[in-house]
Amino acid sequence: LKQKINSCCRRSFSSASQIDTLTINMGVTFRSGHYVRFVRIGGRTIKDGEAAVIWDRKGRANQIIGPRRVNLFFSTIRFLDRYKAEPHQYLVVNYRSGKISHVPGPVSQYMNPANHDSIEVKDGFKLETKDDCIVVFSSKSNHNNEEQHDTEESSKEQRYASQRRIVHGPTIFFPSEGETVHAFQWTTSRLLQKGSTIDSLLSQEGQTFHIIAVNKMSLWNCQLAVSTAESSKININLALSYKIDCVEKCLTVGNPIPALDAALLNDATNCTKSELNLMEWVLKESTYPTLCQTMASFGFQLTKIQVLGVSYAKKPR
Repeated sequence: LKQKINSCCRRSFSSASQIDTLTINMGVTFRSGHYVRFVRIGGRTIKDGEAAVIWDRKGRANQIIGPRRVNLFFSTIRFLDRYKAEPHQYLVVNYRSGKISHVPGPVSQYMNPANHDSIEVKDGFKLETKDDCIVVFSSKSNHNNEEQHDTEESSKEQRYASQRRIVHGPTIFFPSEGETVHAFQWTTSRLLQKGSTIDSLLSQEGQTFHIIAVNKMSLWNCQLAVSTAESSKININLALSYKIDCVEKCLTVGNPIPALDAALLNDATNCTKSELNLMEWVLKESTYPTLCQTMASFGFQLTKIQVLGVSYAKKPR
């Protein structure tokens, strides 16, 4: 009798623990898009905080947001993934119809495969100061019923017009539908001084960036090999202070860094000074006419020149 009582107690305790485990999982675990079931006859409880789409036996889809208990008859149920955008983020919703919607945060949305292809969470562009800016391109339809086009090709070309504008801070910018923020893809300067840790547009390792600062002083640490009148080769480490005063001119070329390198090298080859007058020649802005002209054409302005170090090139034995 004692053995029977003990076995019954063990069974009751094990069943109770299983029920507690199921209750805990039911209350804590939120089912997502990985949960897909075909139910012939049954039901599902969609908890508060969950959402699901149900296809009935005729193929009709119905989205349900919990809490709710639903009965299923030869239906397919799929729980939905939830996407959340915080105040500095926005959602990019791609619909199956081809429509694209940008929803600024704070917001949350479920991705319904019957309506959406994908949903992405992206960060807004944080412009901290008034000098920070981005370039935004927008494509908007430009239909004009009064104009008559002779050919179909000309009508297609004039149907859409692209506009460009510059957005200044301080703000957090969220692009609307049809807007694209320009990405600057500048390479690293070949003349960059080895070991330089200066944070500058000319010292980035080929990174893509969107935010550009105007009227902000930056440093370009570069190394030049200069030949003097005595045919001596001297390596000069320069710190060129510059700023960007025109963003529109920066857009005239995709990558201005190679042109700036070539301009600086061209000015360095015109050295005819002796070693005594070399430092005076190096520190003059008039020494770099090609560089100043090239920088001005790209929206840059050279403001100061400093010499960080001088070393003689090793002569071959």
